[in-house]
Amino acid sequence: MKNLKRFSLILVIITLTMAWSTTALARATTIKVALVTPDGSTWTNTIREMAAELKKKTKKEVKLKIYPGGVKGDESDVLRQMRANRIHASGFSGVGMGIILPQIRILEAPLLFKNYAEIDHVKAKLFDQFAAAFEKKGYVLLGFAEAGFVYFYSKKSLKGPQALKSVKMWAWKGDPVAETFLKTFGIRTYPLHLADVNTGLETGMIDSFYSPPLAAVAFQWTTRVEHILDYPMVNSTGALLISKRKFQRLSEENQALLRDISLKYCAKLVDLTRQENKAALVELTNAGIQVDTPTEDQIALLQENARKTYAKNIPSLYSQALFDQINAILKDFRAKNP
Repeated sequence: MKNLKRFSLILVIITLTMAWSTTALARATTIKVALVTPDGSTWTNTIREMAAELKKKTKKEVKLKIYPGGVKGDESDVLRQMRANRIHASGFSGVGMGIILPQIRILEAPLLFKNYAEIDHVKAKLFDQFAAAFEKKGYVLLGFAEAGFVYFYSKKSLKGPQALKSVKMWAWKGDPVAETFLKTFGIRTYPLHLADVNTGLETGMIDSFYSPPLAAVAFQWTTRVEHILDYPMVNSTGALLISKRKFQRLSEENQALLRDISLKYCAKLVDLTRQENKAALVELTNAGIQVDTPTEDQIALLQENARKTYAKNIPSLYSQALFDQINAILKDFRAKNP
């Protein structure tokens, strides 16, 4: 009788343990994250740090499985896989974000922002508004990131109001926003995929490109040009997005943890990216790249063409109301921060 009771007790303990284990296993969620950035890059390293903290804070209930180096394809490929639930989250540039939510490209309107402080202020003010718009499309905005301010690079001199009309500029294939922007500025464009830019520069198909300094150095494009125009044109935005379907599988507690941890590491990414872009600019000048200072009449022409670009993108890309809203935010911020 005593042995029977002992056996029954052991059986109860085993049953309860198995039930707890099954419940814990059922709660465990693996989020597949695709990144175009290579292993060892700042983006990939930072997301790996984020994955470790998320796993710890959620008691192993939420894990990130990272696919770096573009192994899941470009941003349009990743979006197709997210819709099919084969990939759940990814870091996107403005190009990928714009496929989902075209109006987000207003953050990449030429010459709209003068400095990082203005960018940070506008994004903070409009975060909830953009997050709600992404959610309607089936995605959760976990945090903004960026590639940094974009400059023009060329084998030719870029100084003077007519300089840009003589170049053969790369345009990101499949990005109508960049093509509209460049053509409005009177620049001949040659659409290529990101992976084909080096070949285009080598063969002479193109002799110019646009990029943040860090990306230009990382892709080794700057080894094929001699000039950079010292006038930042656009801030290249980015974000970390997860499918709403996958996000809703998490408990409310883990949803909150994912949001908080993502914001923390997206902020870290922005800070690191800005530091690295600054260092890359120094590296470029040390490597002998000629820094072309724009002339006053060239600046006036660039600003005029920027205004024409805004007009072309309203309302096909973003609304007049959104454009006015951002300009009002900037006007108020500039008045308080002269």
